Amino acid sequence: MMSKSPRQTVKQFKKEFGIHSITKETLENIIQRQGYSVVEFNHIFNDENVATLIDSLNINDDALRSRGFTYEDRNHRIVFVHEDLSVDEKLIVLAHEEGHIYCNHMSSLPVIGKDVQEEYEANEFSHYLLNPDVPSKLSTAVSKYKIPLIICAIILVVSVSVGFVAHSLKAEKKYYGEYYITSDGNRYHEKNCIFVKDKTNVHRMTEEEFESGEYEPCQICLP
Repeated sequence: MMSKSPRQTVKQFKKEFGIHSITKETLENIIQRQGYSVVEFNHIFNDENVATLIDSLNINDDALRSRGFTYEDRNHRIVFVHEDLSVDEKLIVLAHEEGHIYCNHMSSLPVIGKDVQEEYEANEFSHYLLNPDVPSKLSTAVSKYKIPLIICAIILVVSVSVGFVAHSLKAEKKYYGEYYITSDGNRYHEKNCIFVKDKTNVHRMTEEEFESGEYEPCQICLP
């Protein structure tokens, strides 16, 4: 039985097995790592090996008419999945059966999942495994793409810094010396020159204005 909420149990499951995305192949691999075999069957006709296995385990017709089930005894640990299902349907069945396995639903019956409470818990586990909430999705994305995100953040910081420095350098080069001109004059002056001091139509001379050739040095402050 679950000792935590379904959401917490699924979070623990993902962390334990180091998984970010859930696929049929991923779940099959995890189930096999837990000591179970995954066998595809058909309720009408099976190949010789599967038919022999089903007969030897004495699996009843109710189980064989289902989409999937888990069988466990002293000598066998098997997850059966109906072969006629689509890939997405098989994923749902595997997620449900993994819920039984991970939640330790080991009853006295060899076919796990006959207990109503166990079925409910397996359904809850499957739901949160296949339909993570937004915080879980964000957490998974951050975990999965941690290194690329860090690299992108570094690149962004460097780009912004370079842009700021370039802008600063450009701003420094914008002006020509410490000379000032009036909007209606044709000479440039030092800042404290009587021709610009305390006037409102004065601005610092730019390189473009100096290089235009339209201005000459003041004969008073720059003789």
